Amino acid sequence: MAYAGRYNRGASMTTSASTPRLRLTLLWYLGLVAVTAVNQPASLPARAAAGLDALALLVVGAAVLGRIWCSVFIAGRKDTELVVSGPYSACRHPLYLLSVLGGTGLGLATHSATLTTATVLLLWLLFGRAASAEEAFLASRHPRQFAEYAAGTPRFWPRFDRYRVPGAVEVRPPVLWKAFVDAGAFLLLLALVVAMRQLRGAGAWPAWLVLP
Repeated sequence: MAYAGRYNRGASMTTSASTPRLRLTLLWYLGLVAVTAVNQPASLPARAAAGLDALALLVVGAAVLGRIWCSVFIAGRKDTELVVSGPYSACRHPLYLLSVLGGTGLGLATHSATLTTATVLLLWLLFGRAASAEEAFLASRHPRQFAEYAAGTPRFWPRFDRYRVPGAVEVRPPVLWKAFVDAGAFLLLLALVVAMRQLRGAGAWPAWLVLP
């Protein structure tokens, strides 16, 4: 769903209301990397560990590709339009849903149920609050259109029977490029989590925590 009011009314127009959330999620992910480096999760059989790593890569990969696809429809438009096509025809906040999915993948890569659960809960809390704020703004700016859109489109869980793609979409490369940068950052974080876990497991440094 396009968010036309991402700026705080009392702040300058260069200050994004999403900046604190983005900073918090980045700090959490960096903390996840750091904690993974010193944590000793429950020991897993080799096949189970390999399967968990493959699942983490699959989940993060799906989140990355999905976020890029969403950006094709919303990049450069979210401040001016109510976007209701493509992924936004199936649910109102596909980018947030995919962000939670990507965070779940990072959590799985730690091999720690504690870290995975904490990551998922934090992301649902942050994005749930952000979704509520965006919807309140859009309801005031596009009352009739948004009411009709929200009535038939779930907030997070997609309804694929409603999925519609227009015959043509105007793509704005300079804005879309940010989606590719974000995708690279997600994949880099995944690589760091896996590398820290493996280095710690190989005895590069001692484990200071035991989080199952």
